[in-house]
Amino acid sequence: MPRIDLNVPFHEKDEAKALGARWDPQRRLWYVPDNIDSSPLLKWIPVSQSPNIRAASYFLAEATRGCWRCPSQTRVFGIVLPPGHEVLYVDDDPTGDHWEVADEPTMLSYIAFLADPIPARLSNLAPLYRIDYSQTTESFYWMNHCDRCGVKLGDFDTIEEFGAALNPTTAEEAARVRIRELSEPLLASCGSNTCGLELFDHMRRCR
Repeated sequence: MPRIDLNVPFHEKDEAKALGARWDPQRRLWYVPDNIDSSPLLKWIPVSQSPNIRAASYFLAEATRGCWRCPSQTRVFGIVLPPGHEVLYVDDDPTGDHWEVADEPTMLSYIAFLADPIPARLSNLAPLYRIDYSQTTESFYWMNHCDRCGVKLGDFDTIEEFGAALNPTTAEEAARVRIRELSEPLLASCGSNTCGLELFDHMRRCR
């Protein structure tokens, strides 16, 4: 895993140090050592992408899947946006960039950035759903971790693959997904999956 460099303002250096950050005197910057959990230092990790999706509210979906390492059953979480959220469409000419309203519900994947107050909310509701480094995508994104052994559970097997824990293809599978509606705005940089009709119908029944 590559070293994670941080953008720490001088007046916040003591806070970052207390959370595990270390100072590199040669490069004159703070960084996350290999043996330190990066999630408490999230606010200082540089964001590589601009927000491309926004919504007035969102749903936190919870399901279970098998861990590939233990193997035990573990909780996994994902963020679903209802119809009416907005997606940024990027034109070749930057002046043509614009937000468009989406008619379909969307399950977010490969989330590189979440604006406040979402990270704090997730740390309380889903502490093992946090930003981490993926060797597969060679990038940082919000991913699930096993409740028991802490191993990373990537988005493809959890969210994107048909029939995955958070991508049900039948009403029976969808009924096993627990839904919590959160009435606060969301701003994120991420990929997205069209939310299956089975899960969306289940969401509407749970509201």
